[in-house]
Amino acid sequence: MSREPIGQDTEYTSQMNLADIQDARERIAGHVQTTPCSLSATLSAITGANVYLKFENQQFTASFKERGALNCLLGLSEQQRRKGVIAMSAGNHAQAVAYHASRLGIPACIVMPRSTPHAKVEQTRVFGAEIHLHGSGFDETLAFTHELARDRGLALVHPFDDERVIAGQGTLGLEILEQVPDADALIVPIGGGGLISGTAVAVKSMAPNVQIAGVQMQRFSAAYHRFTGTPEGAHPADTVAEGIAVKSPGAKTWPLIEKHVDEMFQVTEEQVEQALFMLLEIEKTVVEGAGAASLAALVDNQDRYAGKNVVLVLSGGNIDMMILSSVLQRGLVRSHRLMRLAVEIPDVPGALAELTAVVGELDSNIIEIDHQRAFGGSSVRATLVELVLQMRGEEQVDHVVAGLREKGYDVEIRDA
Repeated sequence: MSREPIGQDTEYTSQMNLADIQDARERIAGHVQTTPCSLSATLSAITGANVYLKFENQQFTASFKERGALNCLLGLSEQQRRKGVIAMSAGNHAQAVAYHASRLGIPACIVMPRSTPHAKVEQTRVFGAEIHLHGSGFDETLAFTHELARDRGLALVHPFDDERVIAGQGTLGLEILEQVPDADALIVPIGGGGLISGTAVAVKSMAPNVQIAGVQMQRFSAAYHRFTGTPEGAHPADTVAEGIAVKSPGAKTWPLIEKHVDEMFQVTEEQVEQALFMLLEIEKTVVEGAGAASLAALVDNQDRYAGKNVVLVLSGGNIDMMILSSVLQRGLVRSHRLMRLAVEIPDVPGALAELTAVVGELDSNIIEIDHQRAFGGSSVRATLVELVLQMRGEEQVDHVVAGLREKGYDVEIRDA
C-alpha cells in the first residue's frame, strides 16, 4: 500500500458529490445516532444569535468520527474485511474504528502516539482492537501506520483523508438541514478537514446560501493560514483541543474546503476553555476542547452573527478527566467564584482566628489557607495569610475586600 500524501500541494480533484453522502447515510442508518440539534435559549441571549447545538458528543463513542469510520468499513471488499483494517488516531477515530470493526467482525489494528493518555488507550482496547503505541507526533505515527499496513496487507481507514470517510462525515450536514431548515450559518471545528469538507458538500449542495465557517486553534491553524493567505507560526507542544491538533489539512479535504467553505476563524486556548466551561454550566453537556471550538468562535465574532440562525457542531465529548478538572477550576477563577486574597495580619496569638471570623461574617467560605511567616509580611511582627475563597461572583468579591479593609486589614487580590 503506497503512502497517501497528507497536506501537500498535490493536485487533487474530488469527484465526491451529494449522491455519495446520501448513499453513505443510507449505508450507516441505524448504526449511528441521529443526534439532537437543539436551540439554546441561554447561549442565544448571551451571543445575540439564535444558537443551535448539534450534539455529536452523544454518539456511542462520543464523537462524529463514527459516521466516516463506519461508512469506510462498510465499503471494504470481503477480502479486505477478512485481512482486517488499520487506523492511526490518538482518540476519537481510534474508538470509532475499533467499535464498528468489532460489530462487523473485522479485525482492527490501531496505532496511537506514545503520548496518548492511558484512559484513551483502554477505551479503544475494550472493543478488542490490537493496539500499537508508536511515535511522538502525527507524522511519525502515520509513517509507522503506513509501514505496518503495507507489511501486513491491512486496509487503511484514514482519520480524514479518504472520500468514504469524508462522505460519512457529510451525513452530519444532511441531518442539520432537516433539523434546522432555516439555518443561516454553520460553524465547524477543523483538524484535518474531514468533517467540514463532507458537511460543506452536503450543505452547499442543498442550501447554497448557508454560510459555512471553520474554526481552528491558534496553535494548530494550518488550514486557517492557508485559507486566508497568512503566514503560519511554529506549533507549540500542546493544546486543550488535541482532537484538531493537526499540522496540515488533507490532500483530499483541502480542495473541498477551498471550494465550499466561506470563512475561517482561529481561537485561543483561553477562549476554548471558557466555551467548554459555558457548555458544561449552561447546557449541562461535556465536550472536549475541539467540541467547544465552534462556540468559542461564535462568542469571539458575535457581531457577524447577530440575529442569525447559527448551528454549532459539538464534535465530541472525549475529554480527559484531569484536563476537565483543570478547566473547571480555571473557569471558577475567571468567573470570580474562586478568589485568592493575600491579607497581612499581626503575628500574635488569635490574629488568624479573628481574620477567619471576619471572612465568615462576610458570608464567604474558605477553601484553602496558607499562613506565611518566613516569606511574607511587611515586618517581623507581621505575617501574610493567603486565602482561597468561594464566592458567588465579582459582586461578592468587592463586598468581601471592602469589608476586610473596613476592619483595618491590608488586602491584595491575587490571580484576579
